[in-house]
Amino acid sequence: MPELPEIETVKLQLQKYLVGQKLVELERLHPKSVQGDILLVQSKKVTGVRRFGKMLVIDLAGRRLPRLRQTADPRNDESALHLAIHFKMSGQLILVKSDKRKAISKERNLGSALKNRIVGGHPTEDWLGKLPSKHTRAIFHFSSGDTMYFNDQRIFGWVKILDSKSLKELKFLKNLGPEVWDITDQEFYDKIHKRKKPIKILLMDQNVISGVGNIYANDGLWEARISPETSAAALTLEQTSVLRKGLIKVLKEGIKYGGATASDAKYIDLQGLGGHYQEHFRTYDRTGEKCLRSDGGIIKKTVLGGRGTYFCPKCQKL
Repeated sequence: MPELPEIETVKLQLQKYLVGQKLVELERLHPKSVQGDILLVQSKKVTGVRRFGKMLVIDLAGRRLPRLRQTADPRNDESALHLAIHFKMSGQLILVKSDKRKAISKERNLGSALKNRIVGGHPTEDWLGKLPSKHTRAIFHFSSGDTMYFNDQRIFGWVKILDSKSLKELKFLKNLGPEVWDITDQEFYDKIHKRKKPIKILLMDQNVISGVGNIYANDGLWEARISPETSAAALTLEQTSVLRKGLIKVLKEGIKYGGATASDAKYIDLQGLGGHYQEHFRTYDRTGEKCLRSDGGIIKKTVLGGRGTYFCPKCQKL
């Protein structure tokens, strides 16, 4: 599942290519994957793309605004519609530009393929193969002739067609915790200091803090010299302050490098290029390697909450 930096990378690319286009047609190929009335979004103009934790929202214009209000923020238009998209474990978006719609043969080199498509999400042969594929769950047709495919092997991901009121009331959003840079040190401490769970498990709870997954939880804890097994209730305000700053640091680095492409986090940004944060991992996926600190030891792996957990036992003592 992609984390905040991977979804942020997808958002930035969609903003570049979709805003201003009209969604001419939305095809629903699987009833579970696309929820809502697809006719409502026909011929609606894309006004923006936003991210909430690990969920994308494509904003569509509602009724035409009066001439004097054309500069108003379309997100405040109660008649606007929204496409809420969640990748879950295996979702992907593939945008095929209008003048390059022909299927890309597997024999063609990767560089050629990248010029034909803009891809985001879980990398499979679908992002280079013929589209639609057997995993395509929805097809978006835009006024420029561009076509975007939502593929999902496991059918856990979804596209929800919502009006503004329904978006605000979406359970996912109502339960979503704040992002780590949107709260103060004290607010972060207050959210976790009464919880006895291991801090690493708590960081991955999207109802507590949104957007942080396995990679950035591991690396953020290393930045703060905190063992992932430490009970959240045992941390001081000073420790949680350092942890919050560490999480912000690795998340911003993740965005800078376009996310990570690792063994269990293989997400490709919308330019078709793998993220490069894996070249800057602190502990994640580095079992048996030397800690990056001069006073550190050898990175070890354990399992917490069913997820691989990486840490330096020397500088992240329990």
